[in-house]
Amino acid sequence: MSVRMLIKQSVLVLSLIFALPTWGQDLVQVKSLGSHKYSSFNKSKAREAALKNAKEVALKKYISSLPMAKQRMLQGGFVEMVSDIDRYVVETVIQQEKRDKDTKQYKVAVMAQISPIALDVYLADNSEAGTQGSGVSSDFGAMFIARVETSRKAYDEKRVSVSETDNLASLEETSASDGESSLESSREKSLRVSKSGGSREQKRDSVQYEPSIDISEEVAGAVMEYLSDAGFEPMDVSDLDDVPFLDEVVDDMRSSGRMPSRMRKQFQVAAMDAGWTFLGMGTIDIGTPQNDPARGTIRVPATVSFKVWSLDDGRAKTVASVRPQVVYGQDRGSASVAETNAYNEAVKQAMDTVISQLQQKGLR
Repeated sequence: MSVRMLIKQSVLVLSLIFALPTWGQDLVQVKSLGSHKYSSFNKSKAREAALKNAKEVALKKYISSLPMAKQRMLQGGFVEMVSDIDRYVVETVIQQEKRDKDTKQYKVAVMAQISPIALDVYLADNSEAGTQGSGVSSDFGAMFIARVETSRKAYDEKRVSVSETDNLASLEETSASDGESSLESSREKSLRVSKSGGSREQKRDSVQYEPSIDISEEVAGAVMEYLSDAGFEPMDVSDLDDVPFLDEVVDDMRSSGRMPSRMRKQFQVAAMDAGWTFLGMGTIDIGTPQNDPARGTIRVPATVSFKVWSLDDGRAKTVASVRPQVVYGQDRGSASVAETNAYNEAVKQAMDTVISQLQQKGLR
């Protein structure tokens, strides 16, 4: 092998090494199995057909993992997406392939790289909000209050045992006679019967959360980005008139952990007065870091809930919502990075869900 060839191979290996980290940032890996039934065998054509099927299976598998409203919209356009499959399944690596002569099938196992961004672009392009021109998008303001777990008190399981013992005695008598003399005897038998039982009681962990202004402000930036990408006009709730400042909201939430209804009403009325179409409010509760031995990472749980109101007719009507859901952020060495990933994943889960619900209803 020439020196020039060695250099080329070295450059290729280095390129692959440096390219790998970027996959994890924008793409999602999905394993899938594709097959093609042939009448006359041509390896090249059979492999190509099986690979195309594997891509379709991978895309369908990924879509099935998304929030329900998003699933429905993407499944409705699945045939159209398959016609341009490489736009959504941007990379496939064949891990194994096999020709089954008995069934006349050619099978391939692949690792596919799915682009969530490409799917979001498809939804935006095919939704009413996405097809509007600049300046006519609906005003959409959203606010998340992030809280961080500060303490957790766990209780041991309480066990109560109950036992009962009962002693029983019985007398057995025997007699014998040979016609001239008789013999009588008696024997006592003792029996012990035991019963056992009991109950168990487990108390709920006592968890304390502290609202975080810094994280709430960071989350606001991510929310703005999601709304803009979906074709809405993102609005800043801090620009509303006659509403509490973020630190005042946080102070009111310290005791109850939730925003008082009177305060929520203030934001709704102010958003109506400003002519907004939508207002969304939610919470993100971030847990303490945990070691994940299976993956060798540090992971942080985040519980997110979110609700969106339509305001265009002078009333606040709920049009989209996210029930409390738990997501995780992970990192191999840093708990703070895992925490950042956790609340970013929480925002993604919430915004993916509500935007898909709005798009499905044709709201814009």
